[in-house]
Amino acid sequence: GTILKRTARRHTARLEQLSLHLQTQLRVMYQSIDESRTNTLSKRTTTLVAAVAVVACVVAGSMLFSSTEPRLAAIARSPAMSMAGCRSVAANAQPQGRRSAMAGLSMIAGGLAAKGASAARNVELIDDRVAKKSGFDIIYEARDLSLDQDTRDGMTQARTGLADTKSRVSSAATKLEEAGAFADKKYWTEGRNILRRLVGTLRFDLAALADQKSGAAKKEAIKANKDFFAQLESLDLAMYKKNPESAAKAYKKTMAAYKTAASLY
Repeated sequence: GTILKRTARRHTARLEQLSLHLQTQLRVMYQSIDESRTNTLSKRTTTLVAAVAVVACVVAGSMLFSSTEPRLAAIARSPAMSMAGCRSVAANAQPQGRRSAMAGLSMIAGGLAAKGASAARNVELIDDRVAKKSGFDIIYEARDLSLDQDTRDGMTQARTGLADTKSRVSSAATKLEEAGAFADKKYWTEGRNILRRLVGTLRFDLAALADQKSGAAKKEAIKANKDFFAQLESLDLAMYKKNPESAAKAYKKTMAAYKTAASLY
């Protein structure tokens, strides 16, 4: 009996301290709520205050349930407990242990966490189907090891798309004219850079067009292609030597050879 009385007194003292502390804290909280109502109190602050009040109720209730001292019921009906909304804790309490009280606290914490998660920003979905149809992910063909090397490099597609190939061959005339204009102005570096950007693709395109022919027509096309590139190299050499006269003559021969080769396709 003596041990139980000492335990009850110890719990009583702790609850008295908790009651005073909660009463002070709750007064400060409700005072801050009243002052901030004029300034549009945010939802987050309101949720925090409510969570603190609920936790206070659960902690006080768990301590009340663990003791049988009659004085504890009077403390549960104190003004601090009433302010926190715990008026019926002592009246409706059933013999429970600390384990059940902690389970209730865990459920409350889980509910608050779920509420916070629901307030997270919505995930934005982007529809890329149109971009994929226009070739957005064509790079993956270059990484597909089940395809042959020509297909992964785009060579097969370039050979089969002759319409684009002929279009590139026709547009090469504009680039050659730009190179000739730079040669007239003695802008040698700019003119040679144009030729270097042009010759790689043009060599491949003319070879692809020549492969579509057969017999004597194919031999004629291959010869015309070789003559054109020979004149193009002569133009590049004249620009390298920075010789205006040689560059002008080489440019005329290059344009004539280009027109002869392009006319076969």
